Amino acid sequence: MISGLLLISFQLAGPPQKVQALAGQDVVLPCSFNVTRSPDPQTVEWSKDGPKPNIVFLLRNGCETHEEKIPAFEHRTSLFMKKLKEGNISLRISNVHLSDAGTYTCKTLWDNPPHEVTSLELVVGESSEVSLLWFQLLNEI
Repeated sequence: MISGLLLISFQLAGPPQKVQALAGQDVVLPCSFNVTRSPDPQTVEWSKDGPKPNIVFLLRNGCETHEEKIPAFEHRTSLFMKKLKEGNISLRISNVHLSDAGTYTCKTLWDNPPHEVTSLELVVGESSEVSLLWFQLLNEI
């Protein structure tokens, strides 16, 4: 016998996209929410596909929470806090590592559904690889 049923509704806030970065540089993973719904979501969660813990940034009630964060992302991820009121919850990753490549999910959670979810893929290359590719492209022209 089922005593209760919890339904969680998620709404995709945009098509999946790819973001490219070079190892050692900073990158911004874009994400936003509709400010007409509410000025601030209760929770903003950025996660990376893979084994748990998979949180790269967690904001609850306006405060960053570190307990569930992947240790490799400690002190390397941030939001543009002054832009939250405009609906910008893009994630900045500093000093990108090759191991940062993968699929990231941005979730905004309010008291009431639907919750918004955006996924994107981060592609990370080495500086030497990009220079070599650029050189090859120039030689083909």
